[in-house]
Order: sequence, then C-alpha cells, then structure tokens
Amino acid sequence: MNKQLLESIRYLVMGVLTTLVNYVIYHVLDLLLQKQSISPFFSYKISYGVAFFLAVVFAYYGNKFFVFQKTEKKGIQEFISFFSLRVFSGIASFFLLVFFVDILHFSHGLGWLGSSVINLVGNYFASKFLIFK
Repeated sequence: MNKQLLESIRYLVMGVLTTLVNYVIYHVLDLLLQKQSISPFFSYKISYGVAFFLAVVFAYYGNKFFVFQKTEKKGIQEFISFFSLRVFSGIASFFLLVFFVDILHFSHGLGWLGSSVINLVGNYFASKFLIFK
C-alpha cells in the first residue's frame, strides 16, 4: 500500500475518532445544559464551543503522531498554527451549524453532522499542506 493512501486512511480513522470525541462531548453537554433549564437556543452553542476545544486538542496529537507521523519537536508554534487553523474552521463550522439548525430547521444532531463532515474535509487539506507539511 502506498504511503499517500496509508496516510489518507490514518487521517480518516483519526477524523472518525475526533468526530466521536466531539460528538459525545457535544451531545452529553447539550443534554445536561437543557436539563439545567438552559434554553435549547443557547445549549447547543455552548456545547459546541466546549466540544470543539477538547476535540481540537485531541486532533492535534492524533494528527501529529498517528496520521502524519511527525516526531520532531516543533514546540508551541506548531500547536498554535494547528489551533488557529482549527479555530478558523471551527468558526466556519459553527456558522454552518447555526445555518442548518436556525435557518433550515435541522435537528441539533443533523446540523452538527452536516457541519462536521464539511469541516473534516477542509481540515485534512489544511493540515496536510499547511501544518504538517
């Protein structure tokens, strides 16, 4: 199996794992917040922010060591670049989520799924060609 295909498979696996981390945190927190009488209008937005941050930290280490197999220590600058890129894509994904839920009236879960799939594809190319090149 060639190196490029293997890397793509590893990215897909890591993307699925990161998505699961994000999904579980998002949904558990969304349910907990709604049980605390937080409006559903706000609960999914708060849940998204917390889940996004924790998933980005998980994704950084997974992408660095598992997907792109980088072992050199580039320090905090690499993490800041990765995090900054993910914040940008996360903001875009957040607005997609709001569009899907508030404008198209998708369920919170379906809106999250749609924005996450679009985000996953964009992040692969950005990570490969900008961060872990």
